[in-house]
Amino acid sequence: MNRNLILLIAAGALGIILLSLATKQGSFLGMTPPAPADTESHAESPDAEQAKAMVAQALEYTDQHGISALIETVNAAAPEFHQGEFYVFVLDNAGTIVAHPIDPSWVGVDDQTGTDADGNAFLARMAAAAAGNPDGSWFDYRWPNPVTGEVATKSSWIVMRDDHVVGVGIYLEEE
Repeated sequence: MNRNLILLIAAGALGIILLSLATKQGSFLGMTPPAPADTESHAESPDAEQAKAMVAQALEYTDQHGISALIETVNAAAPEFHQGEFYVFVLDNAGTIVAHPIDPSWVGVDDQTGTDADGNAFLARMAAAAAGNPDGSWFDYRWPNPVTGEVATKSSWIVMRDDHVVGVGIYLEEE
């Protein structure tokens, strides 16, 4: 084999290895994905309990009326699914926002067209996290708080139901 071809293949393989390690270690080209949520600290928070309760209510609604009805109701900003900074949102299983009561223009946003407040794509990772945790899980990212207008770390309780992610987020205190 040509020496240049061997060097090119080796450099490509090294690049793939480094990219894999960098993304698993939390940094690549200056982008830092959110750290995994500390579910222990969330579990005792009143806000966390309210988020979980709203998701449970949305899942019960889904069981009774179907996912399409939940999506329609959330998009209509029904008060049972939108209370101040607490609101239900729904993603499809690929991570596209299909229901959001705060701003209808976010419906249809996905990893290709939307990012968190730090510029990181996260919606597909959120959908994958929900699919991988059938009992629900916390997922952290940076997002504008609709009450304060400030960007903060948001942790959303997410559950996969009928091939959709149903979630409610809480804003964590900045340290």
